[in-house]
Amino acid sequence: MSLRLAPALSLLLQLPLLAAQTITFNVGAEQLVQQGAKLNPAVAQELEATLEKNPNDLNARAKLIGYYYYQWMRPGEAAAKAARRRHILWLIENQPEASLTGLSEAVLDRGDNSLSDEEGYDQARKLWIAQFETPTITAAALGNLAKFFQMTDKNLAEKALLRALVLQPQNGEWNWRLGYLYGMGILGVDGLGLNGQPTSVDPFAQQSPFAVRSRKALAESTNGTMLAIAASILWRYGSLLAPSEKVKADYVDMAIQYVQQAKAAEPTNPSWPQFLAQLQAYRRQVFSPAN
Repeated sequence: MSLRLAPALSLLLQLPLLAAQTITFNVGAEQLVQQGAKLNPAVAQELEATLEKNPNDLNARAKLIGYYYYQWMRPGEAAAKAARRRHILWLIENQPEASLTGLSEAVLDRGDNSLSDEEGYDQARKLWIAQFETPTITAAALGNLAKFFQMTDKNLAEKALLRALVLQPQNGEWNWRLGYLYGMGILGVDGLGLNGQPTSVDPFAQQSPFAVRSRKALAESTNGTMLAIAASILWRYGSLLAPSEKVKADYVDMAIQYVQQAKAAEPTNPSWPQFLAQLQAYRRQVFSPAN
């Protein structure tokens, strides 16, 4: 199992079965990227030559993205940084809907972390905006756009997911991902580690217009999947990131509220009472007067 898959699956194990059933992962693209992490330079050069002849060979490009992503973790790998940027920009411009384009290794970051690439991020943003403004953009491309900006521009990510939901109203993935985005927005998470766990929180973002809108969207939602995902984010990550016991309790109370809404919206779903009981038991255990 890849490092990126593990946190997503562990989170889903805590959620009602209905929510888990709405998510699919393209294991093929992920496996190719993981294989790329183990390449030696000679094989990587051979794959680059392959792409010069056939730029649409996504198998080769996936391996190279994995190769450069993990090579870049080594100090001084400026060449790997530039090569990785080149491949990602090509994907956004030419294959925005491909499953490879939506993987974590295909996201360019900004800031002061070890994988930041301000120049590449700015170029990628222009390309994604151009794709977003294309009337024929697909739901899959919108989902990849949202993945790219889910930490750096949550407003744009939300617009992409809402548009994807309009295109595919029966696809539960979009409600799942909106719940995730809103939960992260309320917490003010602005960075993820290689394992998918939050690495940084912006206290100002917790009071931002997006955070306010996230609370409003969830308070008005009747979609059980969206509410359950947001509740789980607030419970699991909020308990770890809260600066005080009071804030932690507030996050748990918010999670309970959202699951109660899910239960009211879908009263025949047997998962909601179980999830609600789990949250309430946690609150009693952690925040009882004895503690």
